[in-house]
Amino acid sequence: MKARICFVSPRNYAVLARDPAVRHVGGAEVQQALLGRELARRGHEVSFVIFDHGQRDGLELDGIRLHTCYQPEAGMRFLRFVHPRLSGLWAALNRAGAQIYYLRGASQDAAVVGAWCRLRRRPLIFALAHDMDCDPRLPLLGPFERVLYRLGLRSASAIVSQTEQQRRGLLSAFGYESTVIRNSCPVPVAPPPPDPAGSVLWVARLSPEKRPEWLLEVARAMPEQRFTVVGQANTGTPYGHELVERLSALPNVAVRGYVTHGEMPGLYAQAQALLCTSEAEGFPNVFLEAWARALPVVSTVDPDGVIARHGLGRVAGSVPELAAALRELLASEEARRECGRRARHYVEHSHDPRQCVDALERLIEGVVAA
Repeated sequence: MKARICFVSPRNYAVLARDPAVRHVGGAEVQQALLGRELARRGHEVSFVIFDHGQRDGLELDGIRLHTCYQPEAGMRFLRFVHPRLSGLWAALNRAGAQIYYLRGASQDAAVVGAWCRLRRRPLIFALAHDMDCDPRLPLLGPFERVLYRLGLRSASAIVSQTEQQRRGLLSAFGYESTVIRNSCPVPVAPPPPDPAGSVLWVARLSPEKRPEWLLEVARAMPEQRFTVVGQANTGTPYGHELVERLSALPNVAVRGYVTHGEMPGLYAQAQALLCTSEAEGFPNVFLEAWARALPVVSTVDPDGVIARHGLGRVAGSVPELAAALRELLASEEARRECGRRARHYVEHSHDPRQCVDALERLIEGVVAA
């Protein structure tokens, strides 16, 4: 069965259009672009609802039609939730004219899109993007957003989780069942081997839940090792800007700031390992991209325990443990190569885009039939 499916992914223009002028590339956007392109390649009619960055409404890229909803900063405070956000989003959903809609990540859009789908009797697939999406406290959302997100979950015809841990968490916290569909990642045919003299790569938004201050302490504890930091601070937050200043002051740290998704392969090739210091994650896209290039990961989070179970790097719970794990891994080129070999094999067999889209197609068929 060929379906008409619309991904509601307002921040996805930078990935879909490969436009470096739009400075937002997140793992959720990368994953939806991968799914959309593969579904379009299989003959489905795919569209995306995205922000208006000045592009033409109805623009078609890679067989995907893009419908604009509203400009990100448009509207008056307190009133812009209704116009242009709700009004613009509903108008774009109307223009998409899809059989089924797909939304990823906890936000107020869950209620806005969910309400439209209920009124139009269209099924909505909601996908979790982060472990905190199934945390009953919803710590990444404000009070108003929490209410709207809970309302949106009630409107979903089906929910997708990234891991078994998320599936159990959502059921326990909110009482909803979900289907586990792993994130996908293409594996390069012949990537260059990791640089044996390369840096340790850290890639994330400079925000408290990513704990960049842990990176700062690890870099201070390892003055002999070079670190490359990729990511930018949220607009208007002094926290991130202060961290950039403190990291830039260290002689062994290079702060790259924002880079496009197309620049990431070159950074992976110049690294020996990927470092993650987050408090919580979903299933990070950067993990998959690093593993696909035979790059081990040293991390404070281990989605479904795959790092420890498959030997894809090291897991640590504190700054001293992270530093010790990095020293141990970087001391042996043989250990890094073996770890990288296992990592690449894991992505090839567990996160093949074809398998992931097969699972999504089965879910779409079931939802449409129901």
